[in-house]
Amino acid sequence: MNQGPPQESRINEHIAYRPARPEDSRAIAHLICQAGGGLYEFLFNDLIPFVSALDVVTAAVQTDGSPLSHANCWVATCGSAQIVGVANVFPADLIKEEPFVPFASDRLAQIRPLLQLQDWGSMLLNAIAVADNHRGRGIGTSLLDWAEIHTVQAGLSRLSLHVWADNVAAIKLYRGRGFVEIGFARIAPHPRLQHVDGSLLMQKNRLHPAVQAP
Repeated sequence: MNQGPPQESRINEHIAYRPARPEDSRAIAHLICQAGGGLYEFLFNDLIPFVSALDVVTAAVQTDGSPLSHANCWVATCGSAQIVGVANVFPADLIKEEPFVPFASDRLAQIRPLLQLQDWGSMLLNAIAVADNHRGRGIGTSLLDWAEIHTVQAGLSRLSLHVWADNVAAIKLYRGRGFVEIGFARIAPHPRLQHVDGSLLMQKNRLHPAVQAP
């Protein structure tokens, strides 16, 4: 079985960044599900026979107008255009307009505190993820830079995100980038959820200086 180039070779492969395309949808969905930390699997697995959470998220990424749409994503590619990172960013107010899946109402009720706790009027960094075998190469930093630049270009002054309260490493990373906690959504334990306690809402309002300079 061809397992691809060794890790040493991958380190030397060029990383490029570009807007996402419709044909990227499955690869993007994989990374968005990874970033969700089990959230999408909790919401959508076992709801429809033979349809997985990955299938549902892929369909959302393919759909124009969806918050998860490829039009709201920026990707990192490596080597022969393999997608190794993604950032999904959209105005937080879009959540008010998003028609949630009605047959998942009981599961949505479980995470409703997270959905309702938003920094309305900000740009929401809904997901940022890097493939496991490409971490440590600055890809996440570059995607965060893009999210800040995109926020300013869209005329918004703040970038917000949710992070699981037990994800200590991610919280430390975001604090190091200037994000501060502005809210907490307590979520009751559930055997289908991987995380405990709840989710932190974080905000950054001093955005990338490179795009704020005159």
